[in-house]
Amino acid sequence: MPRFVKSVARLVAGAALAIPFIAAADFPERPVKIVVAFAPGTGSDVMARLVANDMGPLIGGTVIVDNRPGGGGIVGTESVARSPADGYTITLGTTSTLVTNPALNPLAKYTAEKDFTPIAGLSKAWYILVVANTPEAPKDFKELVARLKAGPTNFGSSGQGTITHLASEMFLYRMGVKNSQHIPYKGSSQSMTDVAGGQVLFVSDTVAAALPLIRGGKLRPIFVTSPERLATLPDVPTTKELGYEDLRAHAWLVLMAPAGTPTPVVAKLSDAAMKAMRTDSMKEKLKAQELESMVMDSKQLGDFIKAEAPYWNNFIKQSGIKVEQ
Repeated sequence: MPRFVKSVARLVAGAALAIPFIAAADFPERPVKIVVAFAPGTGSDVMARLVANDMGPLIGGTVIVDNRPGGGGIVGTESVARSPADGYTITLGTTSTLVTNPALNPLAKYTAEKDFTPIAGLSKAWYILVVANTPEAPKDFKELVARLKAGPTNFGSSGQGTITHLASEMFLYRMGVKNSQHIPYKGSSQSMTDVAGGQVLFVSDTVAAALPLIRGGKLRPIFVTSPERLATLPDVPTTKELGYEDLRAHAWLVLMAPAGTPTPVVAKLSDAAMKAMRTDSMKEKLKAQELESMVMDSKQLGDFIKAEAPYWNNFIKQSGIKVEQ
């Protein structure tokens, strides 16, 4: 090969290798968007806004939240999977959007492993089961189970295939109840409003989503899935206390980018997210929302998701649960 051609080839190769690093150095040149696949007011939305506020200054730019609810989280999540892999559109991923929806719903045309690159782990949220705070609604766990077995009944969730749906299905499966109809909503705020109004018997959701209406006297908590009682709800028993330790549903909240996002860009976002999550002020905000810190880097998060998937996938297979199309 002529010397001139070799030199040009080396220059082209060197330039190609340098592109990701140049991109990372210049990144971000416009706002970074965190897509939340659920409505405002959900646990995912709360977490996204907390981390977005603190990540902006750390990456030298602006981070905004874009709510795209629908399809139990599929609509917003898939939109990110099909977005340009440049780091400007990422998602606040959850157990349901990344694990259970692809396993349960044929409308989910993506997988976490194939279509996403892990950025960072953020937090996890334990679940709570609530009913209306009215004289007619069940007063405790025993009354709820009796009402369910007397059936037929119904229950709400923030969407098909979400952990708010599957946590309730797991509870019903464990109680041997087969005649409770699932009523999916487009977000926690709608399902919470309807359970408070008596349109559905119960709802399972994150503590953060239910807490405002519990404090407002509209909802009655029946149990929490956390290992220990919560400081903010000390009178609410755990599933372990009730004799059902295996009912340990919880949701984790993470940041994911489209597959193929340059490694240096992912590293910059990951570093900012982890720094944001480790501040004392963030720890206090998490505590106020009953969220537990779950800080992980990109590799740790990828390994974590692979290890977590079998818990839900096995339940889906054993129960034979299906989503209505």
